[in-house]
Amino acid sequence: MRRSVLILAICMASGASGEESCVEPFRPELEYLSDGGLSPEEIREAYRDYFSGVEDYLNCLNCSSARVRQEATAAAQEFSRVLDQYPASPGAAVEPEPVPRFDMSETGRLFLDHRAGWLR
Repeated sequence: MRRSVLILAICMASGASGEESCVEPFRPELEYLSDGGLSPEEIREAYRDYFSGVEDYLNCLNCSSARVRQEATAAAQEFSRVLDQYPASPGAAVEPEPVPRFDMSETGRLFLDHRAGWLR
């Protein structure tokens, strides 16, 4: 829980808000860039820009995910209070069985190594 609050605080400080939409970057296509007459330096720069955009995009998704998790945790706590404060009447329909809980892994790691063997 404390980790989610920290992630959310970092995202809010960096300018990401709950209303921000994450825009996926367009992957450069080598043939198109070459045919377009771009110099080798311009082609390299296009790829650098793409990887920078990927990082921004994934950070945006992480911020949105952290915000949604924080809101869902708060809603779950509120719902627990609602169930305690307003119990089902005797003979009335009861709440359905709770949904199974699965822990989510949050590594936040991205490995981009253009020299990785599995890319060849």
